[in-house]
Amino acid sequence: MSWDLVEQLQQRFPEIEAFPHGAEAEHDEASPRGASHEAPAAPARPAPKHEAKGPTFHVPGAYVPAARLLEICYALRDEAPFQMDYCSFVTAVDRPEQGQLEVAYHLFSTDAHHELLLKARVPRDNPRIASVTSIWSGANWHERETFDLFGVVFDGHPDPRRIMMTDDWQGHPLRKDYVYQEPRWLVDLATQRQREIEGLGLGERV
Repeated sequence: MSWDLVEQLQQRFPEIEAFPHGAEAEHDEASPRGASHEAPAAPARPAPKHEAKGPTFHVPGAYVPAARLLEICYALRDEAPFQMDYCSFVTAVDRPEQGQLEVAYHLFSTDAHHELLLKARVPRDNPRIASVTSIWSGANWHERETFDLFGVVFDGHPDPRRIMMTDDWQGHPLRKDYVYQEPRWLVDLATQRQREIEGLGLGERV
């Protein structure tokens, strides 16, 4: 893994935002080492709670503008030193507190054996982004799954259907505010089975 790829991508597209990582993320947590021979003073009171920190990324990557996703992805596939010829998955992260969904793309170069993770932020109430199937055809089913479970619409996808849930399913199960609702066909099937059981004199099924 090399964060040099991110720096080179940032030179090509200055508006991208590199993930926090390594020494950069640990800088604020590092403690001084020069006073190791002194006896530690007893704390007078409990230390105040620290505010929650953002994630530290161990895979090289960056946030990219959703409007420039295709341009950036074409460059990552076609240009040296990236040569990302394989998209291993597409998924999303729900951030309801920020009113956003983060669409994530894991890319890999089968020649150079390096990887890169991209994230693009889209509004939660209208999550649309360009499909990358014209760049990596293997992203097809991954985008369908992300639509199915998170509700992200991939503009230009050749077959934008659900892939795991039934076509009449209500909502998107991996959203953090998702509330399960039994589909009509399942309610009707359960009612029919209950009537059949009662007709056999087996009583109510519990």
